Amino acid sequence: MDTAALAERLPARTAWEETGTVVLPDVLPPDRFKALEEEAADRLDLVTPHVHDHTAAHRDGSFATPVHCGFIPPGPVLDQLAYDKPLLMALREATGIPRLIPRGGAVVLYRRGDFQGLHTDSSKSTVTVGIALTPDLPPMGWAPHLRHPDGRHLADVVAEFGMFPEGAQFTTLPHPYNDGSVRAFAGYHFAHWRPPLPVEAGLLVTMSFMDL
Repeated sequence: MDTAALAERLPARTAWEETGTVVLPDVLPPDRFKALEEEAADRLDLVTPHVHDHTAAHRDGSFATPVHCGFIPPGPVLDQLAYDKPLLMALREATGIPRLIPRGGAVVLYRRGDFQGLHTDSSKSTVTVGIALTPDLPPMGWAPHLRHPDGRHLADVVAEFGMFPEGAQFTTLPHPYNDGSVRAFAGYHFAHWRPPLPVEAGLLVTMSFMDL
């Protein structure tokens, strides 16, 4: 059973502890999802390219490989969601991290061919939340066996498997689309990636939460 399927079968706290990811149901009502979609569409002209070609282990313990996408700064709808108290309480309960605090969010724009190579998020992203705003956004790659990896280990993985690794030990995590749920994952503690986008465009809300 893959990680996403296992996480859906387990109680939320157990899923988080065993798999590093959990889907929280009933936290994003349809009107709020629609408002997020409309806000992102209205702010496409504000996109800033996010492009780099290096592979590096950073001082905070995070790891990066090449990336090509764009970031749209948050508008008021996304800001309100990122700092939403009921969502924060649900995340704290599901993860067992009582001092989790929000750090804000953005919308990631992928156009055909855009990608994010294997990486881990900033140490300030103890929990990352992703919300697909397009129905055909492919799942992201996920390495459940690479828990708390260091940069040297991840560099070895990239050297052996490439920055979009495939194989029995790697899996994928889909993002729910407009069903009231959101996916949370341990972005700093597990390696993940997004292969080149095969469709015209995709929008993904991303929000980060830090353990004090």
